[in-house]
Amino acid sequence: MFTVRFKKSDPLTDPLTDPKIHYHVSRPNPPHVTMDPTAPARYSSRHCLPWLLGSSRRPELKRIAGAAASRRIGGRSVVSNASIVRAIKNPDSSPQQILSLFSAAVRNRGFRLNIRTYASLLPFLVFHRRLRAAELIVRQVPLSGPSILLPIASSAISAGIPASATARLLLSASPSDSAFSSLLRHVLQLGQVNLARSLLLFACPADLGFQLRVRHFAGVVREYCRRGMVEEAEELVAKMGQKGVAADCEIYNTMLTEICDRCCVDDGIGVLREMEEMGISPDVITFSTLMGRIGMEGRILGCNALFGRMLVMGISPDWPCYRILFAVYCRNRLLSDALRVLRVMKLDEFFEDWEADERMFLECGVEFEEIVLEIVLKRGFLGGFIG
Repeated sequence: MFTVRFKKSDPLTDPLTDPKIHYHVSRPNPPHVTMDPTAPARYSSRHCLPWLLGSSRRPELKRIAGAAASRRIGGRSVVSNASIVRAIKNPDSSPQQILSLFSAAVRNRGFRLNIRTYASLLPFLVFHRRLRAAELIVRQVPLSGPSILLPIASSAISAGIPASATARLLLSASPSDSAFSSLLRHVLQLGQVNLARSLLLFACPADLGFQLRVRHFAGVVREYCRRGMVEEAEELVAKMGQKGVAADCEIYNTMLTEICDRCCVDDGIGVLREMEEMGISPDVITFSTLMGRIGMEGRILGCNALFGRMLVMGISPDWPCYRILFAVYCRNRLLSDALRVLRVMKLDEFFEDWEADERMFLECGVEFEEIVLEIVLKRGFLGGFIG
């Protein structure tokens, strides 16, 4: 209630226009407000929940809360986890109404959100581009596992949110190592390689609590190479060192395999040169991959050169390497060379179980000659046959 008093200096003076009139406005103090300056200020939830409405008694909140409240205690409505989920599923609910309902729920003493509520609330906010509110809430989630992170990522992709903003939101949950790996796989399955790249580049090991590893980068590098984006793959490999991850032979073999399959074999030779320039020693998988791709193009001399180079470097061939070399000679109708490979394999004791090795001869592209070799090997006449 307001009281306005004024004094007139002239009865004919208009009290609204005369500047000589002195006003005195008095407003009685509400009974619930303490005017003592020494009393501590009352805590307001708006300091940490800035999305709250001005009053929790607005009609829209009363309508949503009235429909969603599941139980009453002491004559007042208490919002439950199930009621929040039902309100989110209501197509008429707006983000502001849901946030107000959520804020009213957390003010209830003893109220705790469960994972199901988080899994419904956070994707809803992200889809409606309430990223700041979602970030404040996701930081309070006890354990941000795949059940929370994957729906958030899907909602962000559906809403068209930029990869950088989505990555920062997901990383604010401080996922564990396994949850981060699951998130990367999920994002790559959705075809969002740029989002996966942003997750890797924005990730801070000190905040995550675990160290990034080569396996985290391998899937993204493979996807770039599969799409023919070799430059992007090489750029990501170059940035691995900035995240404390040293590129090793495994990551280069991943890039080498995809480049040879999707692009040109000569680009794979370039990867081998880059490995040597970086001081990374190739292994038998590196040479086997290149030998198989080059040999299938009919470049036998190049295949032999790579095999000799591998032996000079002290790298011993394994069963897959011999199998690739044998298949190259068979497909190019070089039976004498194929026999020499088999002789070496026999000396290295690779033919101990004939039944297990039979499939190798059925996949090398030669019919009659291959059958003859198979029979000879099974009967143990390899030395006499070759001699």
